Amino acid sequence: MWWFLATAAAQQLAFPTTTEHAEFFYPTAYYDHAGVDYDCGSIRYSGHRGSDFGGGGFTGMDAGRDITAAAHGVVVAINDGEFDRCTTADCAGGGGFGNYVKLQHASGRVTYYAHLAQWSVTVAVGDSVSCGDKLGRMGSSGYSTGPHIHLDARDRDNNRLDPFAGSCGDAVDWWVDAGPYDGLPGLVCDEGYPECAPVAELTCGDVVQARNDDPGSTDVHEVYGCHTATYTGPEMAYTVRSGADEVVTLTLTGLEADLDIYALETPECMGRSCLGVSHDVQANDELVEVDALADVPFTVVVDGWQDAVSPFTLTVSCDTPYVEPGPEDSGLEETGDPETGDPETGDPTSGDSDEPLVEQPGGCACDASGRAMPTAWLFAGFVPLITRRRARRRTACTSGDSA
Repeated sequence: MWWFLATAAAQQLAFPTTTEHAEFFYPTAYYDHAGVDYDCGSIRYSGHRGSDFGGGGFTGMDAGRDITAAAHGVVVAINDGEFDRCTTADCAGGGGFGNYVKLQHASGRVTYYAHLAQWSVTVAVGDSVSCGDKLGRMGSSGYSTGPHIHLDARDRDNNRLDPFAGSCGDAVDWWVDAGPYDGLPGLVCDEGYPECAPVAELTCGDVVQARNDDPGSTDVHEVYGCHTATYTGPEMAYTVRSGADEVVTLTLTGLEADLDIYALETPECMGRSCLGVSHDVQANDELVEVDALADVPFTVVVDGWQDAVSPFTLTVSCDTPYVEPGPEDSGLEETGDPETGDPETGDPTSGDSDEPLVEQPGGCACDASGRAMPTAWLFAGFVPLITRRRARRRTACTSGDSA
């Protein structure tokens, strides 16, 4: 089974609330571009480095206004427990953000959801979330003068950016649907997330010798869940499956640089389905154990830490190699017809703050930093070595013979 390379693109954002609560939100302060907002208007205040949306004041806050993930990602920091009825723009907590959630997206982008209601955060560091999953509720914690959601958008280098594109702002729009000026972006989530691009299917006893920058590799995935590290090196992906419910052990050896290994439940390389990770430092060996289900594939990714590139040996160890069913195992009834049997700093006018965010413990803050196979095969010019470590293996033959 082969997969083809997916086109990488930074995932776009949906407005971070539910369809039930969207009608209550309205923009109160866009990102400040030297005295104007992105559309050359005046919905901003000096030094504001985020996008603010009110939700009906304290009446709306008390009624409950859900704040949701604007895109798929991994929770890398939270803060909760801060006083949430601040009106003076000088309430302490969360480095000015009060109660907040920080999401890391696999494209390298980061989003913060700030000034949330006290004890409303519903996620924990390390959680993988989907677009639209609830993170908390609108509040007025930290440097705030009234209830609102402050969305802080940053690139992989932690530079604050305006998610809205316009003639007086940035050229790149972060939204699936930015909506009208002085209105709300759309609630539709971006489902166009690039998948991993496995170059081969492996089973018990297989040994692969390759490099993470060999032909067939990609360099578009950065966060995989289980662990909050962001990867900048090229990655190589494989599909693995065994023929029984058993533990599959994956070992990565022969490293000359710092490569890590992830096991994912689905081909999506965006951190919602991480089964396990090994991320030892430097060029140390890596090992992951997966509780595999019979005949159910999972994805294995070998990625480089901080642009690392290295040769590696990937070994799949388990007891029951997966055997691809032959025609006699298809389960189809015999028809007699061969053709039919094929299967921040606050401003009292804005209710916000842009004090530098200090992600340190405080309140509840936390942060995370067998089927027969040939011994060699060719794919798009990529010729890695795949061998069997087991002395005996099953083949696709029906005789039961082993090689």
